[in-house]
Amino acid sequence: MYRLAILFGLICFTLAGVGSYFLATKAVETLETYTENLVTDALVDAGHEWSTVRADGINVYLSGLAPDEGSRFEALETLGATVQINRVVDKIIIAKTKTFEPPEFSLEMLRNDDRISLIGLIPQSTGRAQILKFANQLSESTQVADMLETADHPVSDLWRTSLQFGLESLDKMPRSKISVTEGKVIITAVTESLGEKKSSERFLRSSKPDGVQLIMQISSPRPVISPFSFRMSIDAGRTALIACSADTELTKRKILLAAKEAGLEGAPNCAIGLGVPTTEWAKAIKQGISALTELGGGSLTFTDSDVSLVATDLVSQATFDTVVGKLENALPDLFSLHAVLPPKIISDGTEGGLAAPEFIATKSPEGIVQLRGRVPSQSTKEATDTYARSLFGNEKVFLQTRVDDNLPGGWPLRILAGLEALSKMHHGSAVVREDIVEIKGTGAKPTIPAEVTRALATRLGGKGNYSIDVEFDENLFEIDEVPTPQECARGISALLVRDKIEFAPSSARIDESSLSTITKIADILRKCPDAKFEIEGHTDNQGSEELNQDISQRRAESVLSALISQRILTSGISAKGYGLSQPIADNNTEEGRAANRRIAFSLMTETSADSSEEGQ
Repeated sequence: MYRLAILFGLICFTLAGVGSYFLATKAVETLETYTENLVTDALVDAGHEWSTVRADGINVYLSGLAPDEGSRFEALETLGATVQINRVVDKIIIAKTKTFEPPEFSLEMLRNDDRISLIGLIPQSTGRAQILKFANQLSESTQVADMLETADHPVSDLWRTSLQFGLESLDKMPRSKISVTEGKVIITAVTESLGEKKSSERFLRSSKPDGVQLIMQISSPRPVISPFSFRMSIDAGRTALIACSADTELTKRKILLAAKEAGLEGAPNCAIGLGVPTTEWAKAIKQGISALTELGGGSLTFTDSDVSLVATDLVSQATFDTVVGKLENALPDLFSLHAVLPPKIISDGTEGGLAAPEFIATKSPEGIVQLRGRVPSQSTKEATDTYARSLFGNEKVFLQTRVDDNLPGGWPLRILAGLEALSKMHHGSAVVREDIVEIKGTGAKPTIPAEVTRALATRLGGKGNYSIDVEFDENLFEIDEVPTPQECARGISALLVRDKIEFAPSSARIDESSLSTITKIADILRKCPDAKFEIEGHTDNQGSEELNQDISQRRAESVLSALISQRILTSGISAKGYGLSQPIADNNTEEGRAANRRIAFSLMTETSADSSEEGQ
């Protein structure tokens, strides 16, 4: 009985111990799971998804592949805010550090004439001093702002090639921003004219090294057109575009498309510039062209917001009224329409009769101007003579007019308009009649039709009725097989108006685009071997007087050297720079300054040659 009691006690004690151990184990497992979940949530919330947590009793093991030492420290700090840090066992492995990446070198050069800013990070081996020296040598008055930083790291030959091309471009573009990176050069620039823009683009494309990407954004200022004009005629089924102005490339395309639909052939031009009277310019012109097409012929003229539509005498009154009424209602509010239906010409088979009054001015290829016909009063006759002499020269004008006090109103104004239009041409005629002003002839510039149109439109306004039949002849100087020195001088002047001699910016180097002009001048000079000329160099007023004087002299001498290379006898040709002393246009405008930067050829008479020698 006693042994049985002892055995029972041992069994109860053993069962109590096993139960306690089981309960204790479950409690520890529950605590470990709770700790792992709590710490894991805290680490995930802190952005450390890479970490792994394992609890073993009171210890917490933190492991995983940390991106860097900073991430490891942040994970431990996050863990320490959740459990006691002395319970944490650090098993974290740090990922291998990436290899050092070279810096991204770049150079940005900003140039505004003689002010240059250099910004960027360049390799030390490139030579900071050389870049600064190059920038300072672009002009004697160059001011360079140095904001460059350097880093000692090797670079490829492509970087050096890109940098060299960028510096060459900086020399070519006086108003530009040039960004250079390895294998890429971005150029944003403004040029003074469309010709300079095209020349710069050609230079950059031809100079671009292989392997270097070139991005160009080169623009040129648009000229101011005043008045904005458009003139088109349809005569005997032939459509002619005499003058055209547009404010944008899109407007130009719309106008020319409408003109081609009306029968215009070839590749017509339309000048783009500032000064459009309304954004509905293209819309109004398309409506006017449509009306002219419906009439079957005549002329359509826009002068700013004034519109003149002149039909042919073959159009019936009913058709004319219908077309004009539709156009009046369709034109935008700003435009004012003046429509003319000429009276029909009735032939009765008789001869003679009273001649219609007219005024005729003719200009010969030699520049001789004859004025014939009728003027309304003696004062008008004197005014006409004075105005003609101011346009053509005292010794060139011969007056043969007579007074007729029965002439219609507006006659003097139309005479002045005709003379001004005639002055734009090399030779031709201006005829003033009761119902129309007719201009015919040949000019020395491609823009001669537009210039004649503007001259008439300015004088006569949008309600003036006139016809224009003028053309451009690029060989005007070829008058005779043996021309006079004066004819050669006029030929060179006409050529330089059409094809201006261009130079590299701030340089006396003749632009490649102007070499053909030098060749044409040489061809003229060969026909006048005994003529004496002075090559004049002129500048605008930008920069100091001394610098302008120097560059004008060097540019005149460059032209003389170019003629020598053409094997021209230059014993009778001299070169002289006049700097900014003889402007022909307003230096306060970009267009005026461009006109003042020029090369001119002056015919030297014996008197002028003697005066020049005495001045020396």
